[in-house]
Amino acid sequence: MKRFFLSGLLLLVIQFYATASSDSRIKNIRLFPWGAEVTRTASATVDAGPGEVVFTNLPADIDPASVQLKASGNFTILSVNSRTNHLQSPQLTREHQVLRDSLAYYRQEIDRKQALLKVYEEEESLLLANKRPGGSETGFTMGDLRSLADFFRQRLTEVKNLQLDTRADIARLQERHNRINNQLGRIHARQNTPVGEIVVTTTATRRVNGEFEFSYITYRAGWNVLYDVRVNDTGQPVDLLMKAAVFQNSGEDWENVQLVLSTASPHTGRTLPSLSTWFLRFVEPVVHAPRRHQPYAEGMMRSEMAAPVYILDMEDTAVAGSLAEVVQVDETRTTREYSIATPFTLRSGSDKRILEVQKSEVPASFTYYAAPRIDTDVYLVARLTEWEEFIIMPGEAGIFFENSWVGETFIDPGIVRDTLELSLGTDRGVRIERNRMADHSGRSLLGRRTTETVAWEILVRNNKNRTIEIEVRDQIPVSGHGDIQVNLEERSGAAFNEQTGMLVWKLTLAPGESSTLPFRYTVRYPSDKIIRLE
Repeated sequence: MKRFFLSGLLLLVIQFYATASSDSRIKNIRLFPWGAEVTRTASATVDAGPGEVVFTNLPADIDPASVQLKASGNFTILSVNSRTNHLQSPQLTREHQVLRDSLAYYRQEIDRKQALLKVYEEEESLLLANKRPGGSETGFTMGDLRSLADFFRQRLTEVKNLQLDTRADIARLQERHNRINNQLGRIHARQNTPVGEIVVTTTATRRVNGEFEFSYITYRAGWNVLYDVRVNDTGQPVDLLMKAAVFQNSGEDWENVQLVLSTASPHTGRTLPSLSTWFLRFVEPVVHAPRRHQPYAEGMMRSEMAAPVYILDMEDTAVAGSLAEVVQVDETRTTREYSIATPFTLRSGSDKRILEVQKSEVPASFTYYAAPRIDTDVYLVARLTEWEEFIIMPGEAGIFFENSWVGETFIDPGIVRDTLELSLGTDRGVRIERNRMADHSGRSLLGRRTTETVAWEILVRNNKNRTIEIEVRDQIPVSGHGDIQVNLEERSGAAFNEQTGMLVWKLTLAPGESSTLPFRYTVRYPSDKIIRLE
């Protein structure tokens, strides 16, 4: 009687508070630099009375504060919560299923080959056990012996070769089996994680069907921006290509989803910033180590020039349609979004995928730059204007000049000025030399002071078939002590900065034209001191 009462009470509780589990499908995804807002839709049956509709097989790291839900149907939503289910693992992805099937196939093939090898080994044992001729009472001629030897030699050779081939097949199959097993092990590590669930508490007067749409944020996905800067000719605008490297480790595959790339951050914007009291105190001076001088203009983005250059022959290459042609750009006051019109698929845990997002032509001017005191190479520099509307996020940029890969740089729009300067590499068509003018250099003594005169001559030659503009930079030392006097005696029309000692020449050279730029300076200091000059 007591057992019957408890069973009836349990049945009454189940009828009073019904729970229904339901799967959902992805409608669209808004991908942030770190995180993704996933919007899903589902149909579910809502039972009469109070109950729960549970949407399962979701990422385990759902941000509870980000969950939003709307529904249609003749019922009332009482609450929406998220939770983690540690008793259930994510559903098998297509990759997981394919790998499991492949593993079973290779295991079957290995077993079959091992069984076949065993047969060949048994046949070898049989041949070796019966290699002696018949009994002494049976006549056995030399011809019979020769035939028997030929048979043993031929068949034993065949069996040995079959064994070698079979062992080689087993080794190849085992190697492939091990690779798949290792890959499957990494996927199993992801599969042995809990799943997230969204629980919707409802109440209804009768059993009805409901349509649900809900969204949440997972932090196991994101994207970062990449740029391609292509210069085909110095007389044309620069082609800028914005790309996105996207990734996701949410535990489920994104199959043919509508993807939106957003520059917003789901981590910020929830709390208004507040200022604290700013106390001003004395600080001890810090001596910074001098930075290594680089042969690039001040503020210029440096490219890595050590990488090899690959020449691309574009004449006979068919150009495919770009995904950037079907991307819609929407901009709000605080963010910019790029809607990918083509349905997108991304496997969970796979490598990053690169998407072309936006193309643009940016006006640019080109000039040459040289600092022969450091480097005798001449660099071609592109100065880009009107780039602010295109480059809005920091990212790595690949530099291409005349279909050749030049190098990489990092562009941060937060620190770049109105003009973005990019090095396009060296140009052997422009030569520069820096030579010491021994006849105009020397040392003299007058009283207790020494005077050293240093003279240099810079020779620039344009070997190209077009007129170029070039900026040449050099320097003289700046006095760091009251007893040291530095005077610039000759500068050949260079702009001179007394505080930095910088000399800047801006030249325009016609094809085949050369220019000589001599400069000279003197240094006076006490004769009992030693200084080091060039």
